[in-house]
Amino acid sequence: MPPLRYGQFLRRRYRAILAYTGLVTLLLGILILSPLVALLAWPEETAELPWFLLPGGGLALSGAALWWRMKPAQPMALSLQEGAVIVVLCWLAAMLVGSIPFLGKTGLNFNQAVFEATSGWTTTGLSVVDVTRASHLVLLYRSTMQLAGGAGLAILMLAAFGGPLGAGLSTAEGKDQQLVPHVRRSTKLVVSIYTGYVLAGVMALRWAGMNWFDAVNHSFCAISTGGFSTKPDSIGYWNSPLVEAVVIPLMILGNLNFLTSYALLKGRFSWVFRNGEVRLQALLLPLGCCFLFLTATRF
Repeated sequence: MPPLRYGQFLRRRYRAILAYTGLVTLLLGILILSPLVALLAWPEETAELPWFLLPGGGLALSGAALWWRMKPAQPMALSLQEGAVIVVLCWLAAMLVGSIPFLGKTGLNFNQAVFEATSGWTTTGLSVVDVTRASHLVLLYRSTMQLAGGAGLAILMLAAFGGPLGAGLSTAEGKDQQLVPHVRRSTKLVVSIYTGYVLAGVMALRWAGMNWFDAVNHSFCAISTGGFSTKPDSIGYWNSPLVEAVVIPLMILGNLNFLTSYALLKGRFSWVFRNGEVRLQALLLPLGCCFLFLTATRF
């Protein structure tokens, strides 16, 4: 390729990387802002508004400006290397900017706030927040992070909202299962599946005895298998077999890969039970339950 054409090619690829990074950070900013809807129910927590509005609004505006300035005329297919660059940049933004809301009234320092944000977005589940002191805004924010992180933050945001063609970004994100040949349509199906799981979980947990706020938070965290809770004792606070009977299936469903979930919802049960992941879970879960029962009864 002649040097001039090669230089034009590189500039086009770099612009695409910046554009799609801007799109993800725009939607990431919206995610940071989303817990502010809780102010409708708890207006007394308005003092925490700047801790969400400034990072979320700033990230959304900067991402929108980057996308508007750099967006390609047509959606472009990203290579694995280009997708990896976008994923790294977006996860850094998520962990650093996403830590700012924890610097409010939670009593966390910057290192602890970054730890909490990283744990939330990556659905690790380790927490340094005292949930007995945290506001409803912070608790909802933690659960929202886990839901978005569990679904695959970058690929779901980009592909579901007009992102790139091709599987480079989804592979870099670690979500390389395609439900249908078209990447964007496949990702929209994943969003639909997750939405259905969440709504079913909220309604079931409300029926099991939780209030609406706790049901929303625990549905988010059960589907993402992240484990954050609004109570220090987690679901043990309710001491309810009904709550446990709802949460366990939600976690199992959230643990399935997208292809298996899609086959399950389509009623292709023979394919599901031929899946090695499902067979292994079917073996390990009863063994784990028996082990816990036998060891717990000793104490």
